[in-house]
Amino acid sequence: MRLTVHHSAELLPYWLDSLNKLLSADALNRDKLLHAGQWHVATFNDRVVGLAVTQDEEIIYFAVRDATRRRGVGQYLLSETLSWMQSQGCSQAMLSTHAARPEEHHALSAFLLHNGFTRNGERYLLTLNH
Repeated sequence: MRLTVHHSAELLPYWLDSLNKLLSADALNRDKLLHAGQWHVATFNDRVVGLAVTQDEEIIYFAVRDATRRRGVGQYLLSETLSWMQSQGCSQAMLSTHAARPEEHHALSAFLLHNGFTRNGERYLLTLNH
């Protein structure tokens, strides 16, 4: 099976276990995020391996399962999420690292800068081309 990003909060029952594992690393449950914005769910072999949640021009949550990091999942999830945002008329994407776990800040910062974001304090911005 291939890596796929689903742009929907419609959760398939067989995704729930792997989704809960992803969210538990950040002490979140899906009910907290379910109505927070648009979901972008990365799946591989019918398991959730990454999740981005967007609200207007902001990515309010972005995570990849520890077990699947350094394999292109985050890159693909970010690319697909940004493409979706652009198709919805967003002119920029913003992500704030203030809610990220402190031990994740360095890696997240490097990842965002590598993907063209510019840093402004704890906020990272990317202009989306139309």
